[in-house]
Amino acid sequence: MLLGPGEGVLRSEYAVLLDGHGPGIEGRSAGVLYLTNHRCLFETNVSRGVVHTLVRGRDTVVLLEGHLPGLRNVTVKRPRLGKPRLVIETSHARAAFDVLDPDAWFQAIAGARQALPSPYAPPTPSVTHTIERQVVKVRCRFCGILGNEVDGRCSACGAPL
Repeated sequence: MLLGPGEGVLRSEYAVLLDGHGPGIEGRSAGVLYLTNHRCLFETNVSRGVVHTLVRGRDTVVLLEGHLPGLRNVTVKRPRLGKPRLVIETSHARAAFDVLDPDAWFQAIAGARQALPSPYAPPTPSVTHTIERQVVKVRCRFCGILGNEVDGRCSACGAPL
């Protein structure tokens, strides 16, 4: 998984994708579910054969990726029989995951979404402009006092600078 600028991992866990609907999501697959301060994603290994795995290592593919503001719904589904499941819905897909503590994931995602800056908040200024002014001092030819060059006349004797 590649992180973008300013992005950090808040939580990660081995998970099993139980069922899902959307592009690229097919059946059950095992992988790692990540929560960062910008997005939630599920990454799994691609099986390309024993020789390819030994020579080049395992390739990974992202099956589900949703930016936190774009998540439609995050719930914990509690069936009558079996373990509770974490259900994540994006604008393009819906997936149910088997994780150790779905309630903790629900709280972590809710906390990460609350920590996002509001789109309606005024932008904070990131650049501060500083105006620098240089003052040149000139010695008066008549009395010897130092005066500002922009003044034009000496402040002590009134002679032109």
